[in-house]
Amino acid sequence: MSTLDELIAIKQQVEQQYLGRPGVTGVDVGYKVVGGVQTDQLAIRVHVEEKKTRVPAAEKVPAEIDGVVTDVLERAYQLQVVSEPLDVGVQAVDTNHYPTLQGGISMGPSRVIGGSIFAGTLGAIVVDNTNNQHAALTNFHVACVDSSWAVGNRMVQPSRIDTGVVPGDEFGGIVRAVLSGHVDGSVVSIDSGRANSAEVAEIGTVKGTKTATLGMAVRKRGRTTGLTYGSVDGLSLTVNVDYGDGIGVKQLTDQVSIAADTTKNAMFSDHGDSGSVIVDGSGYVVGLLFAGAGAGTVANPIASVLSELNVSMLVGKALLKDFKDGRKDIIKDKELLKERKDLIKEHKEFAKELRKDVIKERVLEGKMLKDIRDIEIPKPGRPGDPGPVEGGRSVDDRLGAIEQQLAALTSFIDQDQRPDLSSSAFSGEAEPGPDELQALRAELENQVTEAAAAKAEFDGPMA
Repeated sequence: MSTLDELIAIKQQVEQQYLGRPGVTGVDVGYKVVGGVQTDQLAIRVHVEEKKTRVPAAEKVPAEIDGVVTDVLERAYQLQVVSEPLDVGVQAVDTNHYPTLQGGISMGPSRVIGGSIFAGTLGAIVVDNTNNQHAALTNFHVACVDSSWAVGNRMVQPSRIDTGVVPGDEFGGIVRAVLSGHVDGSVVSIDSGRANSAEVAEIGTVKGTKTATLGMAVRKRGRTTGLTYGSVDGLSLTVNVDYGDGIGVKQLTDQVSIAADTTKNAMFSDHGDSGSVIVDGSGYVVGLLFAGAGAGTVANPIASVLSELNVSMLVGKALLKDFKDGRKDIIKDKELLKERKDLIKEHKEFAKELRKDVIKERVLEGKMLKDIRDIEIPKPGRPGDPGPVEGGRSVDDRLGAIEQQLAALTSFIDQDQRPDLSSSAFSGEAEPGPDELQALRAELENQVTEAAAAKAEFDGPMA
């Protein structure tokens, strides 16, 4: 079975040949509808203005395209802005004047265009990346309407159709706008001192943005139909929409298709809802509504909107607090980690110094052992008398030196293991005979050999 990405790739290869046919309004990949009921089968869907019982063979949509099942949907897309002659009365669900600007409320241009006034929806509050100022997000065709717009054109909340008064209800002017192959959007400044928040009426705090996925449950709050519910039923929609005099038909690609949840509302959107943000069940914005066809709605992916308009979505202060608290926890964790690293470093340095001390001790011990090894064994000058040795030192002097060396070897010879030399065999006693001297010489030579072996062991590498 083909993956979603594979289906989109096939759709992209063939969409232009279908979009060029009479009555075709769009092509996307989404759920196939059978008998008015949406199934879970993915299909390449061709949208048309009107389904006909008789279609010329050259214009028919085949049952399959490259092995992928197809579907034909009746969807004639229109921009969902509302325009009325200047003297027409109120027709919106929400005509309230909001002291705090937020998403999901009525707005429109202050100016009269072609004898008419226009209304749409303020989608959400954003942050202008060029100056870090808060601004209002809506559609190009809501704020600009047509090609006659200019930067600075003033906006009112609510719209003039919805009892907005010029200039009393003006809140800002157009900063920038874009109508591209992906986005129908505009950014409106917010006058200094005008309160605003990261809220969407009846939905709550905006938590951030996400990418729309097939089957995702969504909702929106618009000027005309209020709070409605639906789901993402199509992706990668390429759609043709007529923008009227001065602009004409525009083709937008990679759009998101929304189907109404008819158990809650017959339509997801209607004229006047243009500019609303599409929000998932957790408060993350996924799209910017700009057109619709009956129960179906089309939205720009929010990532494209923010990128092309150079703005960021404003999120609630509570979320910022959570983020900051989270950063505090991270910083705290980092501090603990640093303390642990410092402790490990101290341990390593201690071990290093200890190793140095051990090596130094072993060197010292080796030096002392060398001193013992270098002691010359006295040779007798005459029978029964060892006589003077080199430097005029007697045997007593030599044994005293050995005792001093042995006393310094406390690092590996415990006190209770040291020989008791407090009463020398040569102190106040008869001079040793030749046999005794020979035995002493043998004993000293044995000690020197053992000491040399011990030195070699200590000089070896540490385990």
